[in-house]
Amino acid sequence: MAERIDVDVCVVGAGYAGLTAARRLSQGGKSVVVVEARDRIGGRVWTQKLADGSPVDRGGGWLAPYHDRAFALAGEVGVRTYKTYVKGAHLLVDGNRTRRYTGLIPKISPLAVLTIARAQWKLDRLSKQVPVDAPWTAARAAEWDAESVASYVDRCGITPGIGRDLFEMAVRGLFTGDLDDVSFLNMLFLVRAHHSINNLLSIEKGAQENLVEGGAGEIARRVGDELGDAVRVNSEVRSITRDDERVVVEAGDLVVTARNAVVTVPPALALDIAFDPPLPDDRRTLYEKAVAGPESKTLVVYDEPFWRAAGFSGQTAEPGSASEVTLDASPVSGTPGVIASFTFGPVAARVQKLDPAVRRKAVIDALTARLGSRAASPIDFIETAWWEQEWTRGCSMAHFPPGVLTRYGPLLQQPMGRVHWAGTETATTSHGAIDGAIRSGERAAAEILDRE
Repeated sequence: MAERIDVDVCVVGAGYAGLTAARRLSQGGKSVVVVEARDRIGGRVWTQKLADGSPVDRGGGWLAPYHDRAFALAGEVGVRTYKTYVKGAHLLVDGNRTRRYTGLIPKISPLAVLTIARAQWKLDRLSKQVPVDAPWTAARAAEWDAESVASYVDRCGITPGIGRDLFEMAVRGLFTGDLDDVSFLNMLFLVRAHHSINNLLSIEKGAQENLVEGGAGEIARRVGDELGDAVRVNSEVRSITRDDERVVVEAGDLVVTARNAVVTVPPALALDIAFDPPLPDDRRTLYEKAVAGPESKTLVVYDEPFWRAAGFSGQTAEPGSASEVTLDASPVSGTPGVIASFTFGPVAARVQKLDPAVRRKAVIDALTARLGSRAASPIDFIETAWWEQEWTRGCSMAHFPPGVLTRYGPLLQQPMGRVHWAGTETATTSHGAIDGAIRSGERAAAEILDRE
């Protein structure tokens, strides 16, 4: 027999949006329950402990200096951060040639550097014309939403060669899908939501500047611990029934009756929930179109971060390879040494089709060619193909194909009766980031507290 719970608010999803919403609602005097389909909390943030107890992040792990709501939440629960290691030479691989450089600009042709800078300057300039809280209201929204990001990359004037490949890979890394399927308005909105394209792509002063002591999941763990029995994992939501007075959520062996609900799952997963009354056609179309793409994150673990002593930062790039981008993701203690290796979009999908042993060898061979023979002998190798995760189906966030934002964008945050929506896809500032998820949870909680 199903367990029945009666609370003020039922939160669907125990990622950062859901946990934050539940925390703020509880602080506002509301009784809450959080139902989560996974056997863990954190959502697209997933901290795992190695055999020696060291934390590694299989999912989202970095915070930018401007992610003030994430830092505020970390401070509330007593979690500290530390800087990503950046000292030493970065590496850019172009076929048989490896370029060593420091700072932001690799040693490619001055013309390539100039054309990349011009393309990025144009993105920043145009993004300032996009209202961050309502990008679909920009004066040129219809024009930009009709164009794809691939079209912009083709016409932005970057000279062919490694510079063009590097820029395309960087943009592909933001959206993880085929760039033909991403609206240019979506890209301008993302840039505006993070203040500049450099912020999105940079470590120092950018989106990859800070790691979390204990892993990014440590903040979620402490929030979850404070919520206690209000968090129910292994509780897949099957249906949400609503009327003017209440919402009934069926989740695993639970039936939750609440005054309001907050749904925080990625858009595609909302389609798996049977709503009564059904989702309106426009909202179904939005969730069908707002999809996340392939992205893999592989953690290659060594006894120590040997590359540091060898004069390398651990930051490398080789567009199109089995290890397109790497960063030093070692814990604050400095050991073990952890390299986080990424592939994005069609490259991730292609690499994932390889036999696991072949794929592992391709990644390790790439690291060995860049960082030296010690890279050939990792002590652990942890792969996560995020689009194959049942309760995620893509990372780092859903993107919007041409024509979607201008037509359906206002629905992202708009409540549906007593059902409210959160999740990083619904965020404006810090859209797509952990900080955006936290902000969205705070917004949804405020909607309910203001209403009730």
